[in-house]
Amino acid sequence: MKILIIYRHYWPDTPPLGSMLRTIAEHLAAHGHRVYVVTAQPSYQGRSSEPLPKREFKGGVRIIRLPLLSETGGFFRRAINALLFQVSAFAYAARHRFDLVWANTLPPVYSGFNAMVSARACGARLLYHVQDIYPEVWRYSSQHEPGALKRAFMGMLATIDSWTCRSASAVVVLSEDMMRTIADRGGNGAVAFHVLNNFVQAELKTDAAPPERVDNPEFRLVFSGNLGRFQNLELLVEAMALIDPEEGIALEFIGSGVMEQRLRDMVRERGLTHIRFNERLPSAEAFRLTRTADLGVISLVPGMYQVSYPSKLMTYLAAGLPVLALVEAESGLARYLADNDAGLSAQGDAEAVAGAIRSARDTFAEDTGVRARMEALAERDFGRETVRARWARLIDTLVAD
Repeated sequence: MKILIIYRHYWPDTPPLGSMLRTIAEHLAAHGHRVYVVTAQPSYQGRSSEPLPKREFKGGVRIIRLPLLSETGGFFRRAINALLFQVSAFAYAARHRFDLVWANTLPPVYSGFNAMVSARACGARLLYHVQDIYPEVWRYSSQHEPGALKRAFMGMLATIDSWTCRSASAVVVLSEDMMRTIADRGGNGAVAFHVLNNFVQAELKTDAAPPERVDNPEFRLVFSGNLGRFQNLELLVEAMALIDPEEGIALEFIGSGVMEQRLRDMVRERGLTHIRFNERLPSAEAFRLTRTADLGVISLVPGMYQVSYPSKLMTYLAAGLPVLALVEAESGLARYLADNDAGLSAQGDAEAVAGAIRSARDTFAEDTGVRARMEALAERDFGRETVRARWARLIDTLVAD
């Protein structure tokens, strides 16, 4: 099968999806598929490096890097680049013949729609890889009820995205909750869904023991990742404010984001000495620091589980940590933790979350075998070999159809 993957930030650009796509693409190429990737020069989060070749054959994959504008001009140039990349990707697809066009959800809605049109232009099927469901993500992450005009606009975007989903030969989502959200939009009952989650990145795997914590008896929670509006982290800080430092429980943030200053202000104003911050670190360094903790924290605003699935779950498990998930009990994430004895879930006010933190400490602090169990669980469900084999089977199914 001749496959075209469209993703602006393909490896060696730094987002996790870029690295994951490289692993899958090279695996498919090694199994006889002809894989092409249309991408751009590395530029994720404004980072720049020495320009890479415009055409490159690496790991059995043909990489085509499209020229874009420098993004030093801010939002306007970023918007122009998003449009320019998608139009250029369409032009490339239209000039060639492919069997499968593969696209994801960035930029939201437009990327999938453009890929659908590109697939039709080159006589290909469409694989729509849905990492987050838009425009619903915006609805759940907003602190305000949208007005009539915004609701109409979001409804139009949902209609366009549903059209893309119905046109695809395969829509890959990360959870059954996400699958139900798309199916429940109306008219999407016949969408060819496949629940196929991400995997633990190879660069995070290590057989070394976690770094030692000298003279540190604290039961330490860690939240690693984006400190954004989706994460409901103010509630987590409020819960920690109800826990006396003498209880021996501490929280460490690793990362940055739009909520970072607000969280720092809350911690400073309340004098919470048992909450600490670390700046954003390279993935391997963040993972090494995560391994020194006792419990990984996942926190989502209400309803977010229906449109997204936190990849930090597999990172925590690979680090040997059980998980506390501040998420609805009916979510697939909460059920996964309960079914696999991998942690606890909680929802409610700060007092309820503080109680869940104490319960997690009581459950896991003295469990000497928990790290080995969590690492084995990560390998079983989110191991690289396991997941890329699932991808290969999905592609083989499309070939056979």
